[in-house]
Amino acid sequence: MKRRYLITSLVAILSVVALYGQSSWIRINQLGYLRKSVKVAVFLSQHESADLSFEVRDAKTHSSVLSGKGVAANAGRWGMKKALRLNFSQIEKEGTYYLECNGAQSPVFTIGNGVYEGAADFILRYMRQQRCGFNPYLDTVCHQHDGFIVDHPARTGEKIDVRGGWHDASDYLQYLPTSANATFQMLFAWQQTPDTTIFKDEHDAAGKKGSNGIPDILDEIRWGLEWMVRMNPDSAVMFNQIADDRDHAGMRWPSRDYIDYGYGKGTGRPVYFITGQPQGLGPHKNRSTGVSSSAAKFASAFALGAEIFKESDTEFAETLKSKALPAYQFGEAVPGNYQTSCMVSPYFYEEDNWVDDMELAAAVNYHTGKKEAWLEKADYWGQLEEVTPWMELGRGRHYQFYPFVNLGHFYLARSEDKAISEKYIRFMKTGMDCLLNRAAACDDPFLNGIPFIWCSNNLVAAAITHARLYHQASGDESYAEMEAALRDWLFGCNPWGTSMICGYPEEGDSPLHPHSFVSEQRNDVPYGGLVDGPIYESIYKNLRGIHLKEADAYAPFQGGAAVYHDDPGDYSSNEPTMDGTASLSFYLSTMEKTGKAQK
Repeated sequence: MKRRYLITSLVAILSVVALYGQSSWIRINQLGYLRKSVKVAVFLSQHESADLSFEVRDAKTHSSVLSGKGVAANAGRWGMKKALRLNFSQIEKEGTYYLECNGAQSPVFTIGNGVYEGAADFILRYMRQQRCGFNPYLDTVCHQHDGFIVDHPARTGEKIDVRGGWHDASDYLQYLPTSANATFQMLFAWQQTPDTTIFKDEHDAAGKKGSNGIPDILDEIRWGLEWMVRMNPDSAVMFNQIADDRDHAGMRWPSRDYIDYGYGKGTGRPVYFITGQPQGLGPHKNRSTGVSSSAAKFASAFALGAEIFKESDTEFAETLKSKALPAYQFGEAVPGNYQTSCMVSPYFYEEDNWVDDMELAAAVNYHTGKKEAWLEKADYWGQLEEVTPWMELGRGRHYQFYPFVNLGHFYLARSEDKAISEKYIRFMKTGMDCLLNRAAACDDPFLNGIPFIWCSNNLVAAAITHARLYHQASGDESYAEMEAALRDWLFGCNPWGTSMICGYPEEGDSPLHPHSFVSEQRNDVPYGGLVDGPIYESIYKNLRGIHLKEADAYAPFQGGAAVYHDDPGDYSSNEPTMDGTASLSFYLSTMEKTGKAQK
């Protein structure tokens, strides 16, 4: 593995050398294009040019298969002089191709119905790498002494077994909001595509190589659910996180995490009790007002988990079912948002909204039980937040509006009640209009109306999920080009020409030097991890502790709306996140399924 890493690093260096000899580029989806999908590349140049023409050529014969005219867009948004959108959607023949425009040539790409094959399983590599308790990537245990309850009125200092789950990102904190969302996203992906030709069985329950008769995604889902059960030992006893930002003390192996939280080095970490009130053990407090956002995340994952496992493991399904209703009722009883806690720095997940979580929990219960009372509850909560706020506002603080996609709207859009269905299809359309109008307002060459706040790639994943679900619910194809543009953004059709998934596609340009112990301690790549993504320069410059460790390989492309660095020193744009990665499960499996269905 180290040899491969060194080879890919050399390729990256040579690419940088070549880069500085260029002044024009063509950005594509490096993974490729389904035969019947929208296909648009983007031409960027540091020079003015009046020529709009482009050619698509067969990569084997070099003969032209299409001549076209590009559509000019706002090049200045990305610090360029010229930008063109090059639409070649009419090419549907399977094969390999490249584009030429104004002297620039794109990388070779594939058109075919198998381009997404294995993509949904590939990202599970990162989920396994993030496992806590037993880590199959390292084949060792970690954090075996978690943990000690804090902020409980009667049980503070008590030891509780909350081993398991996933490390949140490249630190070793564990958060219920992100872990529950990741678990639900994978549950949803399997519910929508329960296909063992897409989700294969190549690992056992512990995440080690070898079949166990269960699709790997279900093993990963169960890993998350079992941890959530430990974090909710009783109906109104819930815990929201393990550890805090005292964790941020440099890169180290998870099995050698000797941070002292006051219990002795490496002998256990704090487990934060959900109080429903502002929380923080040090000078910095969050702004919690209730328990609903966390309680409802427990409720929705437990309810859908009970449905998914009811045939394969009745006992486990019953455990989940017994916890789902009390969790929802707790959310009703103490309404409000519940945020994560910090101690050393002022950074925490600032989740302010919570009615979306209540809507989803009620909608899942309606979907699985078809009881009208649940439909009424889901509709009540859903009407309180018609559009996920970041989509509408085009802004947000760190994780302020979370989850970034409201899957509850989709469940209600598929309701058998026509009035309810039409209402939530309309709500979903409004969200799409907000994104499209914002992209159009700045004439973005990449048709990207995403705000480049911290973890912008998670917003992109949410947007393409929303777009695909809206299409499934409505049949409306009005937003197909924007969906394709945002999808392609994650695979290289962006100013930097890089995929945003570590090591994927294998032959493309992708993050090889992320902010991760895997890269810095082991000289390896955290394969499958979706990195945070481009961030407004104003945010980047004001975050603490960021410093590039290498020459900026993407320096010519940092003069636009956002910056991105494939550098281990930039935790703001180049750190993989567990929840962002899991949130691609539905979309990538749907793309593979779509390819299989195309003729």
